Amino acid sequence: MIPAAARGTTTVSARAVAKIAQQAAAETPNAVGTVRGTATVRGQRAEVSVRLGLPWPAELGRRAGEVQRHVASRTGELTGLSVRVARLRVVRLQRPAGGTVVFEKTTAPAAQGRRVPRRWWSARPTPAVVTALLGASAAGLLTADMASVHLFGNAPAAWRTGLVDRLATTSPAAGSVTVAAAAMAVAGLWLLLLACTPGLRKRHVVAGFGAGRSIALDRAAVASVVRDRVLDTDGVDSVRVRVGRRRVRVRADLAFGDRATAREQAGAAARDALADCRLNRPLRVRLRLRTTSTWDPTPPAPAPAPAPVPVPVPAGGAEPEESP
Repeated sequence: MIPAAARGTTTVSARAVAKIAQQAAAETPNAVGTVRGTATVRGQRAEVSVRLGLPWPAELGRRAGEVQRHVASRTGELTGLSVRVARLRVVRLQRPAGGTVVFEKTTAPAAQGRRVPRRWWSARPTPAVVTALLGASAAGLLTADMASVHLFGNAPAAWRTGLVDRLATTSPAAGSVTVAAAAMAVAGLWLLLLACTPGLRKRHVVAGFGAGRSIALDRAAVASVVRDRVLDTDGVDSVRVRVGRRRVRVRADLAFGDRATAREQAGAAARDALADCRLNRPLRVRLRLRTTSTWDPTPPAPAPAPAPVPVPVPAGGAEPEESP
């Protein structure tokens, strides 16, 4: 029998873990639309991030928590790893095709672990990779040429001698030196800006979750929630919503009804929609209501109820027999 130490090991790649997490998220009834996932594997531990849509209206925190728990348990069961779903990104909120989902008011779950940041921090891989490749290439070429000269007695490379001669004869006040210095300064400031700012400006963190398990809504998802809620206001014909970092701009067209009442109801609907999203950083609502060209200040009269059809009663006061 082969000893246990010589049997080898089974390694599950990060790509396979991400695919399994996607399938696990798609198995839940809460997932809407296309599901995307990423994973990072370190030894026997894996960290998974999932991108999907959720049904609306519904309690986002509860449904998102159910998806996170199912993805973690199912992925861990299939891979044998200790899985933690660190991030769940909600990119869309969709109403069901048939029927209506009843919105359940529940308290937000208590935060666990460290305090959740106001925004997600981007990994910023592109600037780091480009800077590292450029620096490594320049250092590698210089090191190879220096080793060739000192170890093997070869002549210096033409590009290095030409560069040294050019730098020795070029004045610091030359235009090319000024342009190169300005470009390097701008690139350095850009890298510092990327390092000191969180990025991911189009995502809003949902309150009530710890730093190890956070949920975020895209601006498009928040805008769809506000738009649907304001459209339910009496007299509102069309709504355009733009979600920013600190405020939500709502532009609505009023077809009929009192303007002041409609403004108050539309503003309250927008604020209630944002409260239902339970964002970690509350957004202010800026509402602009204008009337259409066919605006009628009086609401339409309700349709009259149909008159009951009289049932003929036979002579003698007997009740009419029901037909089989």
